[in-house]
Amino acid sequence: MTEKTTRDYTRARYSRLAVLLLPAFLLCAVTLFKLFSSLQTIWQPHQIPDLQRGDPYLTIQGDPLHDDLGQPDLNPSKEHLHVGSKAMVASDVPLCSAMGKDILLQGGNAADAAVTVALCIGSINSHSSGIGGGGFILSRHKGNVLSIDAREMAPAKAYKEMYHGSFVLSKIGGLSVAVPGELKGLEELYKRHGSGKMSWSQLIQPVAELNRNGWICSELFEKVVSIEYDMVLSKVPPLKKTWDFIFNKDRLVKKGDLIKRPNYADTLELIARNGSSAIFYDPEGPIVESLVESITKWGGIVTKQDFANYKLAIEEPLSTNIGNYTVYTSNGVSSGLALIAGLNFFDTVYHAKSDAHGVDDDDEDTLFNHKLIESYKWSSSVRTRLGDYDGRFKVIENFTCHGWINDLLDRDGYSDSTTFPWQHYDPKYELVEPQGTSHFAIVDEDDNSISMTTTVNLLFGSMVYDRQTGIILNDEMDDFAMPNTSNAFNLTPSIYNFIHPARRPLSSTAPTIITNNNNNNITDFVIGAAGGSRITNTILQAIIRVYYKQFNLLEAISYPRLHHQLIPEHVMCENITVFKQEFAGVYEKLLAKGHSFIETGALTAMNGIKRLSNGDLHGVSDYWRKRGEADGY
Repeated sequence: MTEKTTRDYTRARYSRLAVLLLPAFLLCAVTLFKLFSSLQTIWQPHQIPDLQRGDPYLTIQGDPLHDDLGQPDLNPSKEHLHVGSKAMVASDVPLCSAMGKDILLQGGNAADAAVTVALCIGSINSHSSGIGGGGFILSRHKGNVLSIDAREMAPAKAYKEMYHGSFVLSKIGGLSVAVPGELKGLEELYKRHGSGKMSWSQLIQPVAELNRNGWICSELFEKVVSIEYDMVLSKVPPLKKTWDFIFNKDRLVKKGDLIKRPNYADTLELIARNGSSAIFYDPEGPIVESLVESITKWGGIVTKQDFANYKLAIEEPLSTNIGNYTVYTSNGVSSGLALIAGLNFFDTVYHAKSDAHGVDDDDEDTLFNHKLIESYKWSSSVRTRLGDYDGRFKVIENFTCHGWINDLLDRDGYSDSTTFPWQHYDPKYELVEPQGTSHFAIVDEDDNSISMTTTVNLLFGSMVYDRQTGIILNDEMDDFAMPNTSNAFNLTPSIYNFIHPARRPLSSTAPTIITNNNNNNITDFVIGAAGGSRITNTILQAIIRVYYKQFNLLEAISYPRLHHQLIPEHVMCENITVFKQEFAGVYEKLLAKGHSFIETGALTAMNGIKRLSNGDLHGVSDYWRKRGEADGY
C-alpha cells in the first residue's frame, strides 16, 4: 500500500468522526430545517428524523473551512511579528487588536481592554464567539491570578436523556442552547481587575459604534457564510429570512463588503447604558424576553428564570513550575488540568535518561517528537476525567502533582522505544469537538495580563439567531456527554459529563499565563488557542517549543502542529509534507516506534504574547490559520 493510499485510508476511517465537523452539522441542519419550513406551528423536536452515524452524508474528508485559508510556515514573514515596549494585544481580528490597544492608550488596563476586545471579536467573527456564548478568563492583576469560568449552564429543565440518543438536536436548534455566560464573566473581570479609570459604557460603546458603522468582510467570514448558505440557507428559504447581516442586498457578503449589525448595536448600547451585565440576565428585561422567545420557537427549554439564575465559577488558577517559570492556567470545567498534566509528563521524560538502545545525536529530534506525542496522549487521557462534578477536586489533586507520573515510570508505562495502544492510557470516555472558538491575549504597561478563550461552540452555535437583539445563541449543550450513545469507535460517554440542571459542559480550553520567577515574577508568556479537542495540546506544544527548544514566538505560532487524542489512533498533522521538510528522516523513525499519521489541514488557531529579555513584548496572532494580527506600542 503506497503512502498516499495509506493516508487516504486512514483519513477515510477518521472521517467517521465527521459528525463533529461543520459540513456534517449543516447537512443535518438541512434535514431539520426542511421540516421547519413545512410546519405552521411551533417546532416539535420529536418530529425531526434523526440521521445515523452511517449516513453517507457524514463521510467527508478534511476541513473545508480551513483547508484553503492557510498552512503552517517554516519561514514566517516578520510582517506578522508585532513589537511593543509597553503593551500588546493579540487576537484573531486585526481591528479588535487595534481597538484593545486604543483602550490601553486611553488609560485603561488589560482587564478593561479585554471587555472591548471580546465584544469586538464576537461582533466581527460572530461564527466563533459572542455574548450568546461563554468562555474562560485567566487574569493576572498586580501579581494576583484569577480564573473566571463563564461557561454556559444547562437550563433547569435539562435532564440526562433529553436528546433520546439524537446527535442532531444537541447541535442545531433551541434545544441545544445553554444559558450564556460571557457577558457576566466580562463584567466580573471589569469589577475585580479593571483600572477604575474607564466606565463600563466607555468600553462597550466603541463596539456598538463599530456594529452601527460597519466593518469590511474578511476572507474567513466570507468562507463561513458561503458554507452556511450552500448547505442550509439556499435550501430553506424561511430560515434565510431570519438572517440579515450575512447578505449584501440579494447576494451573500464577500471579502471587501461592508457589514453592519444595527440591531446588535442597539443591544450593546442598551447594555452600555445599563452600566453592567444585569440587563442581559434580567428575566423581565427586553433582551431575555426576546432571546427566550427565539429559543422556545426553535424547540428550546431555556426560561427567563434560567437567565436570572446564571452564576459564574470564580476560583484560584491551576499552576505548575517548569524551571524558573510558573505556569498558570484556567480552573473550572476547562482543560487546564489536562495541560498541567501533559506539561509535567513531558518535563519529566524530557529530563530522564534515555532508555532506547543506540540513541545518538541524529535521533534527538525523533525522541523529542516521540516524547511530545506521548505527552499529548496522557494530556488527553487526563481530560477524560474532567467535568462539572464534586469529585473533580480529587482529580485535580491527583494530577497536579508528579506522583502519577512517577508511578507510571516505575511500572514501565512509558518507553523511549515505542508507543502503546490507546487502552494503555486509560481514557474514561469519548472526546467532544467544539469548533467555533476564539482566543486573545493582552499585556498592559503595568504587567497586568489577560488570557481569554471565548466560544459559541460550533460555527454560528445553534444557528438560532435572534434578529431583534442581533444575538447568535450557542449550542453548548452538545459538549455534554449523552447516555447510551457510543461514538464511531464504540467509546461510551462519560459519567462525569452527563447533562444535569445548572451544570456546565466540559471544555477543551486552557488559557495560560506564564511568569518568570527570576525576574520579579513578571509576565513572560500569554498563550491560548481555538480548535476543539486540539486546543490543549496546541497550547502544550507552544509552551514546550518556546521553553525547551528556544523557539521565538513567530516560529512557535506559525510552526506545523501535531495532535493526538488517543482516538483515532493517529498523530494528527496539519501538513505531513512540511513536517517531513523540517525533520528529515524523523517521520519514518516515528513510524518505526508505532506512531501512525493522518493529515488534517489547519484545525487550530493560536495567539500569544512573549516578553524578551530586554523587556520588549512580541505579539503574534495566527495569520496562517485565521488571518489574525496583534497590535501594541
